[in-house]
Amino acid sequence: METNDTTLSPEELSALREAAPSEESTVAPEERSAAVKVVEYNFRQPGQLSSTQLRALNTVHEYFSKNMQSSRLSGVDIQLARLAVETVSFSSFIGSLSNPCFVVQLACDPNEIVLIDMDIPVARSLSTVMLGDLGGDEPGQTPLTSIEQSLTGGWVEKALPILADAWAMSTPVSFELKTIETDPRFIQVMPDETSVVVMTFHLTVGSVTGQFSICYQLEPLQPMLEGLSLRMTGEDGAPVDTSTNSERLLTSLKKVPFDMHAELGCSTLLANQLIRLSVGDVVCLDRNMDEPVDLYLGDRPVFRAQLGRKGDQLAVQVTGRVTEEE
Repeated sequence: METNDTTLSPEELSALREAAPSEESTVAPEERSAAVKVVEYNFRQPGQLSSTQLRALNTVHEYFSKNMQSSRLSGVDIQLARLAVETVSFSSFIGSLSNPCFVVQLACDPNEIVLIDMDIPVARSLSTVMLGDLGGDEPGQTPLTSIEQSLTGGWVEKALPILADAWAMSTPVSFELKTIETDPRFIQVMPDETSVVVMTFHLTVGSVTGQFSICYQLEPLQPMLEGLSLRMTGEDGAPVDTSTNSERLLTSLKKVPFDMHAELGCSTLLANQLIRLSVGDVVCLDRNMDEPVDLYLGDRPVFRAQLGRKGDQLAVQVTGRVTEEE
């Protein structure tokens, strides 16, 4: 009866010894664990923007905020300043909204869905100013009426071409207002885990200041920002069109309001003359009737002008420019 010979030959034993790790080469457990790189994933803080993409995003919205301030949409003076930008999940963004809220859903090509959120007190202040009431009580957090929603929604709709113009530096984009929502629980436009980028501003209307936020989907936003950052640095291989940038800057400056006033003259009064001053008294100025008046831009005289009238309004006709020597 034959049996299998399981005895190893000297050559096989030698091969096993060479293959087995020696004591000197054995890796300690703590060294082995240190060699393994563990990356923690935060489901509440998904993918982040790169530094170049963030710089491009800030450039777009800096241009947007400046044009918004100079445009005086619906005749309303505002102050709009960038506050923060963050990348979060869509569920985190929805969880940060107040209830009631004022959220405008935009249809956007190519970014699919964009949301604009505005604090209720600021939204109410906007509608109040548009109705001609510059004072009144401090706006509360109660839901907006249908009239207030319509007025504020109309103001946001007028701002969409300005936002599209800012994005034109990167990619032609169009925005269209779809719906207005006042309850965050009903805003279910994308999966909860979707990564979004939220650009937050401080919006001031009259004496009321609150937050104004724009929420973009991260995935379609990144290639747009990458293309813009390459153009900004000239790394896309295309020549940098400085003339286009200059024209855009000039167009933006044309919309900036400047304070100009005319100074008719001045007079010096003694304290006892000032005390006796009453209605009906005449105060003589240091200029004759036929002398030109000064036109000031801010606190600097820039033009000479002749005093006159146009219709029922007091007016001046520019006759010359103030030189540096004067």
